[in-house]
Amino acid sequence: MPETDRSLVARARAGDPEAYTALLERHRGRLLRTCVRSLGDPAAAADVAQDAALVAWLQLDRLQEPARFGAWLAGIGRVLSLRVLRERAASPERLTRDGSLPDDAADHRDDPAERLLARERAGELAAAISALPAGQRDAVVLFHLADLPQATIAARLGTAAGAVRTRLHKARAALRTRLTTIPDTPEESPMPQTAVPARIVDVRRTPAGRHVVVLATAESELPIWIGAPEAEALVVGLEHVELPRPSAHALALSLLHACGRAPASVRITRLDAAIFYAEVVLDDGTAVDARPSDALVLAVAAGIPIAVDPAVLAATRSGGPAEYAEDLARAAHDGAALLAGELRADLAARAAEAERLQSDR
Repeated sequence: MPETDRSLVARARAGDPEAYTALLERHRGRLLRTCVRSLGDPAAAADVAQDAALVAWLQLDRLQEPARFGAWLAGIGRVLSLRVLRERAASPERLTRDGSLPDDAADHRDDPAERLLARERAGELAAAISALPAGQRDAVVLFHLADLPQATIAARLGTAAGAVRTRLHKARAALRTRLTTIPDTPEESPMPQTAVPARIVDVRRTPAGRHVVVLATAESELPIWIGAPEAEALVVGLEHVELPRPSAHALALSLLHACGRAPASVRITRLDAAIFYAEVVLDDGTAVDARPSDALVLAVAAGIPIAVDPAVLAATRSGGPAEYAEDLARAAHDGAALLAGELRADLAARAAEAERLQSDR
């Protein structure tokens, strides 16, 4: 018996891209017919239908009646089609008698600023996709825009199908957070406006055996020394290493979701006596104190923004102890990839040993 739309929506909300693919295949025809009827142009309708599929994926949690997914998807296609028609009507390229474009706009809707505003939402989506980590961005483009099957994407990216599923789930969470955050209302924003956006650029092991996560802002880098287990947990998320069992951080994230909450952002809040402090901000505005290493692991797992308090950046401009600075300077770059390779080899060796012990019984 075919699976119902309701159950497919439930699986897709849980992060299963194959379930969403099944929903699209089931309702693609209706979506295309709706767009063609609105636009009268099959090529333009195909482009709008593709956009509608991506918008529906981002807003799947807002669907109130999962059993009516098809009608909801067609409604999104209709709204986007009408937007295209409005943009066409707002920017006609009227020619003068000599065949050239007029110097002045015929009315206020032809003003370049008006055209820019009409395209603003599409630009926000494109910018949000571009800001994703490379692996997540490639997965989104190939799955939702190029419409490739998951197995094909995995082969093209040189990774496992499970890693593609993980990347899509993280990308969806990150895009939803970015596109639904209202920056002009600081009292509702999960991250104070004074915070400086940052991203993780690497996790390195130094020649002395220390581990450090390197954050980068627009103007500087911030190294934070962490333990080996936390470095391994970060590498698992950054390099999409598949573990045989859920990690402690994955459990924490699952418990949050089970309680109806989700992390919205992570902030490095202060530096006191050479010790960094952080907090995880939940989607209801609650701030939870955390070690930076644990908070950053959650940020990677949930695909949420990272920021650093300006006072922390100011306090670290003078640099740390010379011994640590020299040790970090000698550490190999692309350390996350190197550590991930070691971890995969170790996991493979453990699996082989477990298989050997099982066969000896």
